[in-house]
Amino acid sequence: MSPVALTLIAISVGLHAGWNVLGKRRAPSLAFFSLSIAAGGLTFLPLLFIGPSVTQLPGTFWGWLAASGLCQMLYMGGLAWAYARGEVSVLYPIARALPVVMVPVVSILLLGRDGIAFGDLVGMLLIVVGALCLPLSDPAAQRLSTYFSPALGFALLAAVATMGYSLIDHQALMLMQEEAGYSALIAGAQFMVLQALATPLWALPLVLVMPVERNRLPMLWRNERQTMLLTGLMITVTYGFVLIALALSDDVSHVVALRQLSIPLGALIGIMWLRERVSMLKALSLAVMLTGLWVVAI
Repeated sequence: MSPVALTLIAISVGLHAGWNVLGKRRAPSLAFFSLSIAAGGLTFLPLLFIGPSVTQLPGTFWGWLAASGLCQMLYMGGLAWAYARGEVSVLYPIARALPVVMVPVVSILLLGRDGIAFGDLVGMLLIVVGALCLPLSDPAAQRLSTYFSPALGFALLAAVATMGYSLIDHQALMLMQEEAGYSALIAGAQFMVLQALATPLWALPLVLVMPVERNRLPMLWRNERQTMLLTGLMITVTYGFVLIALALSDDVSHVVALRQLSIPLGALIGIMWLRERVSMLKALSLAVMLTGLWVVAI
């Protein structure tokens, strides 16, 4: 992986952990995140007029974009609904780490990629073990039913959606570069905007038909406009950097793995800023997951 790609991922790590905790602290809801990402997309709309015209992109690309927007909507909803029911320091690491296991497995089964190296298997096993232990870090929740809680279900939804948009976006970026002549930088920048605009097209109809989400809209517009704009800018820039890194990389699974360095940062912010519980099992579970991520990354 190039130094430029590594630098972009490193910056995105801090931004990603920041907007997740900000969303949890302010108003964890699909309405909040969908309006935020819409604000980010509209702010960066001028980027669509830099480089080749998007009207030159083939029909296949727009199918990929629609699928990516759907996955992003499910990801945002999964995070929001999970955070409304549980701790960031537990749910964020699970939602972030599990795609490291999912992406390469699906890449092999569906996309015909090469097999998984032994070191990657060891790292993935450690990630899964850490993810399974993390929900038990609350002494009051150390029972089998813990794994069937709505919060963990929504975190799993976010993880599956992350796998989906990671694989889809890589295909869309390759199409932009190989068939439409985009550079990696312009492809990442323009797809960042297009995805940020496509996601609310899926999310807002769902918000309007869900009473709990719909009832939040007046409050969000009245009290959270500045926070939503800030969150939207962070979301958009974060994933814009990741998209450029994807365009510069041959192996999407390595990009996905390195992005998960935000896990300790997100967990730490949740503990220190949101005053979430600290326990030996939580620290040990996070350490096991990070060891697995390090093994995969190298």
